Amino acid sequence: MLPTHRLVRTYRGHEIYLRQPGFEFTPVMLGKVASYLVAWAEGLTAFAFMYPLLAQVDEPGFSEERLLERAVELIELWIEEDRLQNRSEVTFEYRGGAFVEVTDPRWWVKVLW
Repeated sequence: MLPTHRLVRTYRGHEIYLRQPGFEFTPVMLGKVASYLVAWAEGLTAFAFMYPLLAQVDEPGFSEERLLERAVELIELWIEEDRLQNRSEVTFEYRGGAFVEVTDPRWWVKVLW
């Protein structure tokens, strides 16, 4: 795996890697992004999760660690539902207290084919 990523969990034969350090500030927007790579025998899928910085103000007890845990839980759900496709990229935005899947968000530049 890439040296920028660390293994956070192995789940049903899939290795889930988090890009270090986790959520990172993106200067072109008022938000932070964390990304994961999921590797398994048949392929590789990228997951990206964005939250707006204002969530830190709006939500009492806001925690990036908890958001990272929720992201892994979502990835595990995709694995359980056999939804992963080789060389695909899946993106989510944090809205109303939950991650919502989004298509082609402006904050994510696709790199897999």
